Amino acid sequence: MISKEKFVSIINEMKELHEMEDKINDLGRNCSNDSIRDFGFFSYMTCQDDIILDLLCTIFNDYDIISWWIYDLEFGRKYTDGCITEDNGNTIIDLSTAEKLYDYLIKNM
Repeated sequence: MISKEKFVSIINEMKELHEMEDKINDLGRNCSNDSIRDFGFFSYMTCQDDIILDLLCTIFNDYDIISWWIYDLEFGRKYTDGCITEDNGNTIIDLSTAEKLYDYLIKNM
């Protein structure tokens, strides 16, 4: 098992790398030098993300929620109340932070 603190630390590091990758890629896309602009700046980070994500999904036996939270909800930044609910549709699940995601994953293991 992975502790909440370690899980949150890993998620925060992934988030930081995503933000860095976005900034560097934006700089490259706006560069006037064709060679630099066409270079795939930090695409290798995606491979590392895949490995980390696979490990987290394996630990929690969850191959949907974690990747959805990271990529679609952009590490919880795009979370809105009601975007995920319990099976009955009446109970909102708060996944606004990595800590709350961890709690949800533990509860549903």
